[in-house]
Amino acid sequence: MVELRRELGLKEVVATVVTNVIGVGLFISTVQIQSKVDIGSGVILAFIIAAIPTILIALSYSVLATIFPSSGGEYVFISRILDPYLGFIATWSRWFAMIATIAAMSVGDLILIQGFFSMAGMSKVSSFIGSHMEIIAVGLVLLFLMVNYVGVKVYGKVQTGMFILLIVGMALLIIFGLPHVNLNNISCSWKWDFSNLAKATSLIFFSYIGFATIVNAAGEVKNPEKNLPRGILISTIAIAILYVLVATVTYGSISPSRYSSYDFSSGSVPDIMASLFPPIVALYVSFAGAISIISDINPAMLATSRLTFAWAEDRIVPEKLAELNRFRVPKWTLIINAIVAITIIALAKEFMSVVMMINIAILIVYILVCISALVLPYKHPDIYKKATFRFRGLWIVSLAGAFSSAALLGYLLNLPGAMSGYLFLLFWCAVGTIIYVLTLESHKMYWRLEKQRRKEKEEADKELIKDLIKAVRDQIIGGDEDGK
Repeated sequence: MVELRRELGLKEVVATVVTNVIGVGLFISTVQIQSKVDIGSGVILAFIIAAIPTILIALSYSVLATIFPSSGGEYVFISRILDPYLGFIATWSRWFAMIATIAAMSVGDLILIQGFFSMAGMSKVSSFIGSHMEIIAVGLVLLFLMVNYVGVKVYGKVQTGMFILLIVGMALLIIFGLPHVNLNNISCSWKWDFSNLAKATSLIFFSYIGFATIVNAAGEVKNPEKNLPRGILISTIAIAILYVLVATVTYGSISPSRYSSYDFSSGSVPDIMASLFPPIVALYVSFAGAISIISDINPAMLATSRLTFAWAEDRIVPEKLAELNRFRVPKWTLIINAIVAITIIALAKEFMSVVMMINIAILIVYILVCISALVLPYKHPDIYKKATFRFRGLWIVSLAGAFSSAALLGYLLNLPGAMSGYLFLLFWCAVGTIIYVLTLESHKMYWRLEKQRRKEKEEADKELIKDLIKAVRDQIIGGDEDGK
């Protein structure tokens, strides 16, 4: 089988993580969270607190990524350390969740693009997008299918370009926003309530998810033992800082009178800041908001295809899905994933009702990855020695990461609307279990390895017995000749 090409360097790793994480959580949730929990400028503190479990989980990922720098990262972590079935079924759920995310982002981004053209005075273009939303969303999926299809080198260039556009937009937002920050605005809207702060932190945490996407393409990262942990940690810390700065600028710029009259349920950061910026800056910030979402589609397409590729290599799904094109990317997995995303877009009314499944599936994977990091030094010390990124207290960090993920999951399952997503997740896991069982004999990796090990041991024992018999026989014959 032709191997994947390692063509993603540190800058592509950082670009993938940053662009995949920063999106709706920053430009929309920072504002619209007020319609769900009245936290005011306390959202700034919520961003800081939510960064803590994110960094803990990122540290666990960083350790494991240096040991298993291969495509399908999360699947490989869990299946090799804990259990093959757990590895498959957790990432089977995550796979569908990521494809559903691709569909949701393709549609959701067009809303921001529509607003951008409206702000630019291009009402006809805005109207056209509004009346052809699904068709254009399908076009976005096909566009990024082609970007991924022609190789990770092209993917890296496109993602780095979007990363630069996004960072420029955020820099303009912060630079032009800071002069308008008034500490009195922050203190006036600050609403301290531990229960609301905990709820806001739980909701804000989902603004950080997506940093792990790059590990699913670890097989295409140059010098992964160094670039993966560096890229993940640099990006995660930088994202947390950017989130806090943008939230500070946003709430520090809202006067008490505007805060009390503003409709947070349909607001966004670009909308709040537009009246304070020069028109050209306001327009670019709006453009950056659209880029922040559209840039999520590319890495999600990459990650989903590499998960399927890893399953195919382990023969859980047909090996044909691991077949690479001339650009050395798994062509069939990309095509199938695009078809599923387009199907979800076409059936959006039915599928978007289970969008909560996305967050549930991701948290389950986070829990299992943290547990994998927790038990690895004790269950597989020989494998743990291969880690090029290690630190004392890994057990504390991974345990805290697993606990915080479990706490967030427990809270999420009690939210209104979570049950439909949970039930769909159970159904989807049942489908995955059937697939796993039907292909059990062909993909049972440890069974195959153990069988091969036993066979090799039996052959070695036979050779040893033959050598012993020959040695004894030679000794007996030699003794008889000496006696004569």
